Amino acid sequence: MRKERAMTDIRLSRPEEIPAQKRLWKTAFGDDDAFIDWFYDCRGPEAQTPVVLEDGAVVSMLTLLPHTLSLPDGGTASARYVYALATDPSARSKGYGRQLLRWTDAFLKEQGVDCLTIVPAEPSLFKFFATVDFTASFSTRKLELLKDMLEPLMEGDYAEPVEPADYNAIRNRLLEGVPAVHYPEQLIRLQQGMSAMSGGGLYRVVAGGMEGCAAAEYLEDGESVLFKELLLPPEQMGRGLAALEKRLPGRRCHVRTPAGWEGMKGSYLQPFAMLKWYDSGKEARWGAGTHGYMGLGFD
Repeated sequence: MRKERAMTDIRLSRPEEIPAQKRLWKTAFGDDDAFIDWFYDCRGPEAQTPVVLEDGAVVSMLTLLPHTLSLPDGGTASARYVYALATDPSARSKGYGRQLLRWTDAFLKEQGVDCLTIVPAEPSLFKFFATVDFTASFSTRKLELLKDMLEPLMEGDYAEPVEPADYNAIRNRLLEGVPAVHYPEQLIRLQQGMSAMSGGGLYRVVAGGMEGCAAAEYLEDGESVLFKELLLPPEQMGRGLAALEKRLPGRRCHVRTPAGWEGMKGSYLQPFAMLKWYDSGKEARWGAGTHGYMGLGFD
């Protein structure tokens, strides 16, 4: 007997579908309920969630998070960040992820949004997203070192917890002139909660008389600290890490900074995120080969 084909639809989700979205998220990614609930609490009213429905049931989704992109010439572009692209295991291999992204393109163009960003969850996905017109456009400079390789703490240097609004003010100031993603405060609050769940947090850092900021999370081993971003002048990075170590003890640290912040011995560049343009004029102003900085990524 021939099986009837499921009826499918793609549209923006409705409030009553949030419990179904959370169940799909947990099935697809295995995240704790506390993190999923925190995301929905922090994502803000401007976030939108396109969904694929099979016979009325949510089987695939993504969330669009608003942010701003600063251009190399000092201008800005409106942007959305594709987050939590997920498909139920029972509905995979049907092309729903690709269909959602194509639907999103049409929707955002109609809304007048300039561009779309995405952070591939693993290196192999850069190739997949390239097939739907994303280009690798964001890199980070990474550094990994053991804590006993850090400089000694210098007098006057320190790190202290900071709230999202203050963190964002420091972050935006330090990224002036850098082609970079700038987040609304509610997404910095999202990072604050993610960091706190691991035992880390958001910090203001003072090193060598210079002010910076850091978003830190402990990794699963409990002994390694990931600085999802550490923003300080490169010549003060070592002193800043020494100050942070007093707040975040462990054996090893992993550091991410903007691609152009050279001068850290042993650091290397790594592709981080991708970009798709809808506004050709702003795409030209961004320029081919630009290494933008996305920073947090909420990965």
